[in-house]
Amino acid sequence: NEFEKFLKNFTEIKLLIIGEGEEKEKLKKIIKRKNLNNKILLLNKTENVFQYMKNAKAFILSSLWEDPGFVIIEAALSNLFVISSNCFNGPSEFLDYGKNGILFQSNMPGELTKSLKYFIENENILKKNRIYSKKNCLKYTKFRHYKIFEKIFY
Repeated sequence: NEFEKFLKNFTEIKLLIIGEGEEKEKLKKIIKRKNLNNKILLLNKTENVFQYMKNAKAFILSSLWEDPGFVIIEAALSNLFVISSNCFNGPSEFLDYGKNGILFQSNMPGELTKSLKYFIENENILKKNRIYSKKNCLKYTKFRHYKIFEKIFY
């Protein structure tokens, strides 16, 4: 619904949704009913999302909850700008509460549309945020976690 609103002003943009989930069939029906088949593409789960990420402008996480947000880390490592809901446990912290990407109010009509519009209209200004997000990925490496545990246990 949010993307449909966004498309009224930005008709050249397409949305790619990758993965499987209990809502997939419902999404297919909504996309067909709204006649958005040429604007929203659904792909099955894939082992290599990076081939799609390298051609994307931004990564959008619309979750109501998320663990540490490894998918956000993958997006940041792929030089994607991250737009995320402010769901609990991860995205807000990773994006430094909006300094390294755009956070929108989770489950609030109009918020994602507003964030997408802001990103498109300010894409050049926001390029530095991608760099900060990528640097932030260093906090989430296995090596860093090993070093933290090493200090605790030894």
